Amino acid sequence: MLRLAKYVVNFIGALLLVACATGRPPAMDANEQLPMYGGVDRRADPGLHGADDELIAELIQRYGSRQAAGQQLFDQGVHQFQAGSYVMAMKRFNQAWLLDPNRPDPYWGFAMVYDDQGKSCEAKAMIDRALSLNLSKPAALADAGRIYTYCAVSDTALSAADQRDDFERSEELYFRAVSMMPTNPKLYGSWAIAHYWQGNYADAWKMVNKQRMLGGTPGESFLNLLRSKMPEPQH
Repeated sequence: MLRLAKYVVNFIGALLLVACATGRPPAMDANEQLPMYGGVDRRADPGLHGADDELIAELIQRYGSRQAAGQQLFDQGVHQFQAGSYVMAMKRFNQAWLLDPNRPDPYWGFAMVYDDQGKSCEAKAMIDRALSLNLSKPAALADAGRIYTYCAVSDTALSAADQRDDFERSEELYFRAVSMMPTNPKLYGSWAIAHYWQGNYADAWKMVNKQRMLGGTPGESFLNLLRSKMPEPQH
């Protein structure tokens, strides 16, 4: 009940935010739960085109530029995602994409939602687009590394060579992430999870140890899974 109440509060709050930003109740769009609105050519539809232009103009006026408005909407999407409201998160990520489709963050947002829904390879397709646009935030690169691993282990059609290539790509992304923020324990915790799913249990324990040394606290459920595969090394 508490989770439901929290969701309702978040949902209503987000609706009010859009109403305040645009001066009108938000319209419902059947495609707003699909990344990039499902690839629909919105400019070919006079109704969608007009609504989009009006929304963009109002948001630019509110935040000062397309880039600033896009960042605000992305940040709101992350907030909704962390609150468990995937519906509003995807809506915000789509609006951020509409404002600035050449920024990597909206694609990272799409990937986060897909990843949390267990759609690892759909998430990988989105994170690839973000990487092609120079995704560079350490947390995003760690997400990318984990997503590469998840897709590689879940795609039964993937050859052993292609899976190995994806594992190597995952490692490369984690190395980039920690080279930029070497004292962030969350990055090592994520890397430990990726190593676990790759079957590299000794390396997973090494990352757990680094996470602890930096003040992080690995999840007990994950530690139990790892212990079931390999006893914790004694240091």
